[in-house]
Amino acid sequence: MPLAPVNGLSLYYEARGRGSPLVLVHGFACGLRIWDAQVRAFAARHRVLTYDVRGHGLSDAPADAAAYSQPISVDDLRRLLAHLGIRRAVVGGLSMGGNIALNFAIAYPTTVRALIVADTGAGSDGTAEWQAGARALAGILDRDGIEAFADAALENPLFARYAARGPEAIRFIRSCLMTHRARGLAHTAREVLARRPTVYSLEAELRRLRVPTLLIVGEHDEPCVAVHRFMAETIPGARHLVLRGVGHLTPVEAPAAFNAAVRRFLR
Repeated sequence: MPLAPVNGLSLYYEARGRGSPLVLVHGFACGLRIWDAQVRAFAARHRVLTYDVRGHGLSDAPADAAAYSQPISVDDLRRLLAHLGIRRAVVGGLSMGGNIALNFAIAYPTTVRALIVADTGAGSDGTAEWQAGARALAGILDRDGIEAFADAALENPLFARYAARGPEAIRFIRSCLMTHRARGLAHTAREVLARRPTVYSLEAELRRLRVPTLLIVGEHDEPCVAVHRFMAETIPGARHLVLRGVGHLTPVEAPAAFNAAVRRFLR
C-alpha cells in the first residue's frame, strides 16, 4: 500500500499514468475516490496523483485536535510532493481541497505550474452559520459515529443535489463518506473547516498570484458561486467556468464537462 511519511504520519496516495504531474486534492469527507473519473481521463498524458488528506481514508487520523489545520494540510501537500520527487505540478482541488490547493499556490507559487480550483470557498459568506454547521457535524461524529454522519451529510446541500439522482449516486457518495474514521472527520470539521480564513481575506495574496488558474463552479453551488466570481475578478488572468445544471460536486456531477474544461486549460 503506497504510504508517504509526512509530518510524522502516513498519507495514503495513488499515482497513475506518466507525463507531467497533475495533483488533485479531495474535499471534506470525500476521499480520493471522488477523482476516479479524472484519473481515468488524464492518466494517458499525465502522472495523476491523488491522496487521502490527513484524517481521511487510509491516511492517518491523529487523535490530537492540534494536529489539524489548513496550514498543516498545505504543508502535508508540500512534503508529499517532495517525498515523491515532484518539483513542479499542476495542482487542483475540490471544495476543502480547493482551499488547500489555492493556499498552496499562494505559499509555493514556483511549485505550481497551473492551478485548478473547483467549488471552493464555502463559509466565506455566512461565515458564522458555516462554522456552526461544521461544529454540528463534528458533534454528530463524536456522539453517533460515521454512519450517522453519512446520513446527515447526504441531507446537506453540498451532497444532496448529487444524491438526489438516485440509488447509484447515493451508493457512490455514501461509499466515499464511509471510508473515514469519525475522529479524523470531527477534527477536520472543527479545526480546518470552522477555522480557515475566508477566501475574501486572501484578496491581497490573490491579486499577486501569477499562476495560470482555472476556476470551475456548479451553477447551483450556492455557497461558492459568489466566491468564485470574486476569485475570477481578483486572480490575474483567471479563467472562470460555471457548469450549468450541477451543484457542489462538479467532478462527479458533470465529469465530461469538467474534464473537457481541464483538458482545454492544460493545452
